[in-house]
Amino acid sequence: MSRSLALFTALFVATLSVGGADEPEFDIVIKNGKIVDGSGAPWYQADVGIDDGKIVRIGSIPDDEARELIDARGLIVAPGLIDMMGQTASPMIEDPKTAINLLTQGITTINAGEGGSAAPLGQEEGRRKGYTTMAEYFTLLESKGMPVNVVQTIGHTQVRRIVVGDVERRPSDQEMEQMQALVREAMQAGAIGVSTALIYPPAVYARTKEIAMLAAAAGEYGGGYYTHMRNEGDRLLEAIDEALDIGRQANTPVHIFHLKAAGKQNWGKMPLAIATIKAARSSGQQVTADIYPYVNNGLGIAALIHPRHFSEGRDRLIRRLDDPEFRAEIKEEMETTEGWENWFRHAGNDWGRIVIGRSNDPRYAKHDGKSVAEIARACDEDPWDTFFQLVRQGAFALPETMTDANKILAMQQEFVSFCTDVGPAGGSRSASHPRAFGSFPRLLSRYVRDLGAISLERAIAQASAVAANDVMAYDRGRINVGLAADVIVFDYQNLADRADFANPHALSEGMKFVIVNGRLVLNDGEQTDARPGRVLRGPGYRQSAAPANVASGEADERFASYDRMMRDFMTEHRVPGASIAVTDRGKVVFARGYGYADIAQQQQVQPDSLFRIASLSKPITAVAVLQLIEQGKVTLDDKVFDVLDYESDIASTEEFDERLRDITIRHLLEHRGGWDRDVSFDAMFRSTRFADQVGTEPPADQQSVIKAMLSQPLDFDPGQRYAYSNFGYCLLGRVIETLTNQGYEAYVQQHVLAPLGVTTMRIGATRLEGRAENEVRYYQPGTGKSVFASDRGEEVPRPYGAWYLQAMDSHGGWIASASDLAKFAAAFDDPDQCPILSRESIKWMDRRPPGLAGHDADGKEKSRYYSLGWSNRTVGPGKVNHWHTGSLDGTATIMIRRHDGKNLIALLNARVSPSASHLGSAIDRLLHQAADAVTDWPADQTD
Repeated sequence: MSRSLALFTALFVATLSVGGADEPEFDIVIKNGKIVDGSGAPWYQADVGIDDGKIVRIGSIPDDEARELIDARGLIVAPGLIDMMGQTASPMIEDPKTAINLLTQGITTINAGEGGSAAPLGQEEGRRKGYTTMAEYFTLLESKGMPVNVVQTIGHTQVRRIVVGDVERRPSDQEMEQMQALVREAMQAGAIGVSTALIYPPAVYARTKEIAMLAAAAGEYGGGYYTHMRNEGDRLLEAIDEALDIGRQANTPVHIFHLKAAGKQNWGKMPLAIATIKAARSSGQQVTADIYPYVNNGLGIAALIHPRHFSEGRDRLIRRLDDPEFRAEIKEEMETTEGWENWFRHAGNDWGRIVIGRSNDPRYAKHDGKSVAEIARACDEDPWDTFFQLVRQGAFALPETMTDANKILAMQQEFVSFCTDVGPAGGSRSASHPRAFGSFPRLLSRYVRDLGAISLERAIAQASAVAANDVMAYDRGRINVGLAADVIVFDYQNLADRADFANPHALSEGMKFVIVNGRLVLNDGEQTDARPGRVLRGPGYRQSAAPANVASGEADERFASYDRMMRDFMTEHRVPGASIAVTDRGKVVFARGYGYADIAQQQQVQPDSLFRIASLSKPITAVAVLQLIEQGKVTLDDKVFDVLDYESDIASTEEFDERLRDITIRHLLEHRGGWDRDVSFDAMFRSTRFADQVGTEPPADQQSVIKAMLSQPLDFDPGQRYAYSNFGYCLLGRVIETLTNQGYEAYVQQHVLAPLGVTTMRIGATRLEGRAENEVRYYQPGTGKSVFASDRGEEVPRPYGAWYLQAMDSHGGWIASASDLAKFAAAFDDPDQCPILSRESIKWMDRRPPGLAGHDADGKEKSRYYSLGWSNRTVGPGKVNHWHTGSLDGTATIMIRRHDGKNLIALLNARVSPSASHLGSAIDRLLHQAADAVTDWPADQTD
């Protein structure tokens, strides 16, 4: 066959294959829109095809090739806009819906960090938040998932506070090395550079050399220097010179946050500032800037006071405000002096031009959105008294210090992009400047559409492509084939910002659709539940060090399907660490660790790493109970409260539900005891309430939980149906202790685990300081309230104090390796050789429960049911798979006993991802597929 004929044949076959496919070619097609592509070129009309997170076609696309079709007729299609100063992504960890103010502006990426940054943290704050390093913070962001992308700078203020504190002094050489080490860690994690906020203490105390040395550390990794300059008014030009000097010393690009000339006396400096930047650019220095489209800036009102008064810390200053002489000194300084960032002077010494966005004071709250002068008149106060009270309360002020003419001049510069200077603020009422909700629609409607300051094409280019380059997000910012699909669709003629000083939380109008990484996050103006946003890591990050690309333990080509599966799964779900074990014919044939056991320490998961196994503890408890049945110490039909002696507690409980006396051991093992957490609650997560109820110190232990539950009515009659109950297994743990005169943990270790050669399993500890040797760390986005008496109600990481692990011993308290659990599961492969249960007990363990627990309302057997400690699924005639999953904050697990004698274990040190609420359940099907892909199982097997 000729080469041309072969090529033709291949093309013909490919055409037949594609033509015969029923699946649409594109996830989303945007039809008939006017495309403003981010390049600055004139708009044109075309369709845009998006698939697998990328823009894959621009042109004419048939409707039937789209899974989802967006009709953009009469609308503008543009690249997603980039908020060059979005402050922080942290609100989205607790609630992704806080991004609504960004999405309704068309923002798809924020640049977080301005002097302060969410990471790194000092040890004490880290204990509360659950992380200290930038790498850990990024893990939590991505575990939760976000509606928008995030790039992150490391804040100079942040590292200075950790190392030096809030004091006015230079860092020592050793302290400087510590600060640089923090910057380097952040850069390796994926930060894009160092940021400063030099008008605020303690950053104001830093000299140029200090900042340049930190920026240089970022520059080692290709990072940049991003700055809220030392002065934006009287010494604006000198501040620009300093920023440029820092960039030259550090050999980094320079970006100036929210460029402005504050104060009427300084308005004429804006052309000189722009000329200075242009000159630097002409000489080969990369310098850019951003603005927000408002003439009122925003800052903590304490910034109106000379920074020298903060040299001993803010608390010290607040205490001194009671001194009339000190107040008089501050007043005179603000009214008469210059050469520092005197915002009162910039506002014309006029309290009528300083609006209070958020007073934080109940007396003034109804006047938020008014000027200090208006508040003082309403409260019959001297404005200076009002000012000092607002300083005490940490109020947020909006001085009118700028001019529209300078805004227009700045936005006409091709190197200028745009910002909100706020970030995610929806729902929290935390934002007090209308820029949080209105910046980008105000830019496009007022300045572009209505005033014609610049063209729409130029504005979009600066808000997307220019900004993307500034934050090193080179794979987005334009409508181009092959780039990430961050795309917006908006009604240009009706685009409007609605936020003002009186109502700064009003959503903008006119933004119709927002797509982030190929997923709709704003659909016809409404936020969806999708969380496709990513941390867009900077140039210091090495993809080879990503958790999905790291593995430990011996590689085996025969089990390459597991390596591929885990790499894809961890990439999709952003899993920090995992462990896999597989058995065949009673032996562990494959065990590997993937990702990181401890991200901060870069410790890899090992095959023998210990994980909290959560509800995989239940089959272990069930086996222990079955052993006691074999020994004749109890029967399945024995009543649990005949075995456990709580008569004195029952006698003193007026609300005792007599149906509790009917609960049997079998009811508990099969989750038929009568408690339904979906109807009432899960008893094992009421550690403080139950401790208070029975009069003990929190957290409530097992005995306290049981005593408290004696006054709780059942949700249904015992045995009537299935309802998963952790509390039922808590009771079983006490049954074991009562019948053996041993502690639950000791009995299980001696009689269930030791005969299998398992020696490392133990009950875990709640607090991080109780972490066992070789135990992983757990990563869960968000925090909770401590249930421990020593710090009750204080903020803690959810896996490390928001509930009490030790009280969960018999239903969720064990820590184990995947190999340990594989040995446990494999023990039942040959019932005649099982070292811990008899053949008859194993049959009972897997037997279908009676009634509605194992059958539907017509009496037909359910394909899925819960037996004595195991979930079961019928997968074919005579074929049943047995399994159990487990989950706690920061933990997801699954243990599978297959009908073909293969056992599959997966343990993960995260519970959730943007698309999964339980990673153990999410990996279930994939474990089977990986096993089915193995064609060469080891013949000569050893432990």
